[in-house]
Amino acid sequence: MLEFSHHTEPALYWEGGHYELNLSFETLRDKQWQEVLEAIWRHASMNGPLAARYTPNVAIAEKVAIQVPPPTAVIKQHGQIAVNGRAVGCDVQATRSIFECVSILVPIGMFKGITGGALMRYRHPQLEELDAVFYDIALSVYSVAQFQIAALGYERACQLASELRSDPEARHNFLAAGNFLIQESVLRALEPDLTPYQEVRQGLYWLAARF
Repeated sequence: MLEFSHHTEPALYWEGGHYELNLSFETLRDKQWQEVLEAIWRHASMNGPLAARYTPNVAIAEKVAIQVPPPTAVIKQHGQIAVNGRAVGCDVQATRSIFECVSILVPIGMFKGITGGALMRYRHPQLEELDAVFYDIALSVYSVAQFQIAALGYERACQLASELRSDPEARHNFLAAGNFLIQESVLRALEPDLTPYQEVRQGLYWLAARF
């Protein structure tokens, strides 16, 4: 089970890198951006956006309006995400530039005994509890705007279908790691064998973490 940190120095909660959900889209119109961000912030596990970063055991900042990024901009807003009924701090970052992506970033410092790195998900299988929350949020978003890829993991970054198609090493690493949702049309361009994948919505597949 995930254990939660008790730091004496508030800044330590926001160190260690991020465990992330990254939703990559082909294109989004202004209305769709609004719908995607509303789907995230209105999810039962989310609270925000907040005027300042949340630190456990400190008063929660007031709520502010959801901000939609204008073209070629990146906007980050602060909030809380609940895991097993307990809230930790997070940021939601909307990137509208040469690619379009929305990321939920949870700092590793929120969790006791968790360290980042390439084998992080293998060393800390309890992170499946956060994966379950991310998975549910991703499906909520997919209901309002269909992302191409939703990648979960440590410093996972936005996974772009075009880059995965053109870069064999990036494609291998992506498929080897698992822990992602992906549209069928994108998947078939990367992987001819769909046997390991689970279809969770029509045309949307899931591959669990492979470590």
